Amino acid sequence: MSSIPTRDVLKEDFGWEVPYETVPLPSKGAIYSPDSLLYLRETLDIKAMTAKEEDILSSPALIKKGATISELLKSCVVDKGMDVDELLLGDRNALMVSIRITGYGHDYKSSIRCTHCSHINQRTINLSELPLKFLKINPIEKGKNAFEYTLPVTKKNIIFKFTTGRDEKDQHAAKEKMSKYFESDVTNNVTETLERVITSIDGITDKNKIRHFVQYMPAFDSKSLRNYITANQPGIEMRHKLVCDECSTKSDVSIPVTSEFFWPST
Repeated sequence: MSSIPTRDVLKEDFGWEVPYETVPLPSKGAIYSPDSLLYLRETLDIKAMTAKEEDILSSPALIKKGATISELLKSCVVDKGMDVDELLLGDRNALMVSIRITGYGHDYKSSIRCTHCSHINQRTINLSELPLKFLKINPIEKGKNAFEYTLPVTKKNIIFKFTTGRDEKDQHAAKEKMSKYFESDVTNNVTETLERVITSIDGITDKNKIRHFVQYMPAFDSKSLRNYITANQPGIEMRHKLVCDECSTKSDVSIPVTSEFFWPST
């Protein structure tokens, strides 16, 4: 039985094609496994966001599962053989900003709080001007998401990884599960982050032992490691040089990602 021929209705009947763009990956593919389609991949092609992707963004089921961004990337990344959950968060963020620009343009209206006087400043950020932060440190082994750092107080040798989309989804699922059984007034953002990214401490890889060490590591070690990871994580610089309308103080501030990012009011 012969297959039914398919027609490009959009192109043939309406004379229009969904545009495509090539997006640089901040990691340059350097820390993906040689078995991965992302290995040494410096760019990815994406198609422009359409009404189909708006359905994904507004799906309550996907929002509840924490799978909205993964599904958006799956829909827009041209290479359908690629596992988008394998992407580092920095690479995902670069793709996400580019996808947003293709859908709603580069202008992003944001409310930014002054770090000096707490005044809320209204700004329109040009997303296309945000610089990429490329990977500068070398992994302990080529094609491996593993980096070395020595803690300043305890002098322990740490092997850590940069967070991926799969890590983020697993963390969301674990939190959802735990929330059904336990309630707590304490958020474990710091310890949970460290437990997720540390893979070895002085050669010890047992997750329970790493969890115990993280709970009781000196605060200075904790902060030092987190600062090192933040400073070296490849991605896109979501920052703005703010001059406050109220107090005129100049500061370098983070650009908050709000509903206006994917649901612009105008």
